[in-house]
Amino acid sequence: MPISNQIAHNRIRAIFFLHGAAFSSWVPHIPLVQERLGFGHDDLGAILLAAAVGVLAVMPVAGRLSDKFGSERVARYSGVAYFIAVGIPVFMPSFMSIAIAMFALGFFGAFLDISMNANGLNVERAKKRSVMSGLHGFWSLGGFAGAGTTAAWFALPLPVEWHLPVMLTLFLILHLILQRQLLPDAAVPHPAQTHEGSSAKQRAMFLTLLPFGACAFIGQFGEGVITDWATVLMNTELNSGPTMAAVGFACYSATMAITRLSGDWLVTKFGRPQILLSSSACASFGLFVLALAPHYVVAWIGCAIAGIGLAVILPLLISAAAEASGRSGGAVVSTIAATGYTALMAGPPVIGAIGQQLGLVTAFVLTASFLALIIPVYMLTMRKRLYRPSNS
Repeated sequence: MPISNQIAHNRIRAIFFLHGAAFSSWVPHIPLVQERLGFGHDDLGAILLAAAVGVLAVMPVAGRLSDKFGSERVARYSGVAYFIAVGIPVFMPSFMSIAIAMFALGFFGAFLDISMNANGLNVERAKKRSVMSGLHGFWSLGGFAGAGTTAAWFALPLPVEWHLPVMLTLFLILHLILQRQLLPDAAVPHPAQTHEGSSAKQRAMFLTLLPFGACAFIGQFGEGVITDWATVLMNTELNSGPTMAAVGFACYSATMAITRLSGDWLVTKFGRPQILLSSSACASFGLFVLALAPHYVVAWIGCAIAGIGLAVILPLLISAAAEASGRSGGAVVSTIAATGYTALMAGPPVIGAIGQQLGLVTAFVLTASFLALIIPVYMLTMRKRLYRPSNS
């Protein structure tokens, strides 16, 4: 029996939600792992780099496999591996074992991420209106739910080591139920691919996608830094403690979710260029507030502002790149989103190295400045390439 577009839309929303919930359930454990094993900022950055290597390792194959076997099938199996991999690092006893576990987390997390974004593009094409920002909004809702649940768990007299096994078991069961009704790639007409194109055509396509990838890299770099280092900054520099640090991350996740859920409407009303530029400015300002906060409550405000700014950058770029290039879902996501997710995973170890040498506050100030570079990239290369989506 054919799957209706609305049912498929709801199911892929739920997959995004679960992915975000699982990842944000792990994030508040990062400072606890650092304290348990006595890692410095450079050591912590190095194990986060292992996750980035895992992301890079999957990039050449994830998009191709999604296009070849169907994004719905790849999402099904990579999701099972991902929900298992998220819970492993907190139990590892040494630097090397955690590094290996983080590689697996990055590898399978990116595999699921690329396939579910490709499936989201299927839904967008089937419904003939923008849905990507809303899907990423459900990822952020999952992030808020995961961070909020973790903060509550830490505040209650419950064993911390039970948290991830309990939550990830629930997420895995839900994933196995939800993945049965994702929209098959075969049910959606895709643009014709030009695999045999000349080198000139390939260069033209590369140049078309390059500025989208550059902006995705910048935006996701900032998102990765906040995700992996904001709780550490609040815990070590502002003496927030793990519970109050988790509240800060929950503020970030909440504003990101609200903005993403309204992002399709905002992009349709004001246009992609205006939303991209204002998002860059807002994200940069939020990180400055977070970096220079005198108290963790002010840091929560910075997290909230940064969440608003970072919310729609990636989904906006994925939709715009798909429209500008005419490429299939797996091809676009593996080029644009994969570039962004590389930054998402590579940003934290870079900031760890800077933080070890110059301090985390300086590292966050540099990240805030980096986020503002989206504006000149747009001004120089993207004025004619960001099209307004034709929402119904």
